[in-house]
Amino acid sequence: MGTTAVAFRDLGGSLARLPLALWLAWDDIHGKYRRTVLGPLWITIGQAAVICGFAVVFSGLFGADPATYLLYLAAGFPIWAMIQQYFVDMPATFVNTRGLIESYELPWLLQIWRRALGYVILFMHHISILLVAMLILGVPPTLSMLLAVPALFIVTLAGVGFGLTVAVLGARFRDLQHALGVAASFLLLFSPVLWRTEQLQTNQWVYQFNPLYYFLRLLRDQLLQLPTPVEIWIGTAVGAVALFVLGFVTFWVSRRNLYHWM
Repeated sequence: MGTTAVAFRDLGGSLARLPLALWLAWDDIHGKYRRTVLGPLWITIGQAAVICGFAVVFSGLFGADPATYLLYLAAGFPIWAMIQQYFVDMPATFVNTRGLIESYELPWLLQIWRRALGYVILFMHHISILLVAMLILGVPPTLSMLLAVPALFIVTLAGVGFGLTVAVLGARFRDLQHALGVAASFLLLFSPVLWRTEQLQTNQWVYQFNPLYYFLRLLRDQLLQLPTPVEIWIGTAVGAVALFVLGFVTFWVSRRNLYHWM
């Protein structure tokens, strides 16, 4: 069977087994907290502590309303935590799952979906912090927040495409994971997670030419019940499709050599 047929069969097989990928993702998270009392709730507690700490300190530094800034952080931090995982964890996907790939007749791309769905599960854990903050501050949720579902789909599709690209390249170049880990820390400063775009009086190019800003804003706006320009919806959707195609083409071209790289 040719490389093209193998790559497309792998893609179709992985999509057909998305429920299995979801179960494996949940088992991965649950396994990290096995024999603990609170289990995965420790993830949420840790994220809540970070958000509250930043809200107390940075609201004073920025002269922002603490309640408004708390909601801003509670919506933005979970998104950034999800995006960051594609940089620091996804490059080692094929390398770390070589044993499973050798042992089971499963599509290789299943491991990409497995990790991506795991990131989504963690995101859902973290979003509970925003819901609790809204309840405490008396901010009622509206139906517009449901737009977070298609926004999350767009962000995840883009992440899968990017993740597949770096997973293939990471198998060939092992330094890539470390380089992207450094890049993720650097990009946090260049992305409006801790600060707002209107606070940046100069060097607006920092976020204007930062693709992560648009994906971050797309999902955060829905969580904060803010209107999102149509061009951001269109731009991120097109970008997500382009990244997915890029990822699949990278996998397709490298499929013949990927096992040897691992």
